[in-house]
Amino acid sequence: MKKVIIYISFFFILVSCLSKKDNVDSDSELNLLNDIFLELVGTEYYYERLPIPPMPLEYAENKQDSISHQIQKEKYDEAFACPKLDKSELVLGVSSDFKNPKREFRYWNTKESSFPREYYPDSLHSKDFDQLLTELVDSTSFEKGKLELIKLKQTGKYNIKDLEQLEKQNKEYWKSNEYRYIASIRFSDFKLNKNNDKAIFFFDFLCGKLCGSGEIIFCIKENDKWKIVERNMLWVS
Repeated sequence: MKKVIIYISFFFILVSCLSKKDNVDSDSELNLLNDIFLELVGTEYYYERLPIPPMPLEYAENKQDSISHQIQKEKYDEAFACPKLDKSELVLGVSSDFKNPKREFRYWNTKESSFPREYYPDSLHSKDFDQLLTELVDSTSFEKGKLELIKLKQTGKYNIKDLEQLEKQNKEYWKSNEYRYIASIRFSDFKLNKNNDKAIFFFDFLCGKLCGSGEIIFCIKENDKWKIVERNMLWVS
């Protein structure tokens, strides 16, 4: 009977430790994102969209074209010099599910002698970043998980909505008249070192059919705050 009690106690202690580890990992990811989110996304979307730039003057075929060019140029230059804050609700659709970025690394060979040092600056080279980047690129080390979007607080003027929920509610959510849709964001799983002071992840930012980018984000923690130290852009459109 005593053995049974000991085994049961050991089981609950083990489960408790695993749950605690999961919570710590989840908190680490959210602390990281809350520290760097605005730096990651940028604040240029706080402002109204710029008007379409004028057609180059060399394409003007007559006097009317030249006058039209001048009017458009003045409007564009004014909007560029004195941007106005957008009063619309600014929405970012963020996927709560981690994305396996294996497609982005399908041509990368982790067995090459130059890997992974060639993929980030010499000034950041360390065994930790070497290991984290190798884990990120190796699809077999991908860890499924979810972001608790409700805990993503440091988002400035952006309203964060669950991307999957938006897709269920409206197939053309990006065309909504109720808000200004900025972009769809997907994160890979987050790779953190044992000391919890270095991290990398892959980040998709899709702002339209021909607008977006995919990047590896390198972060370090200093004075208990995370910051971005390198962005390796893999594609842009």
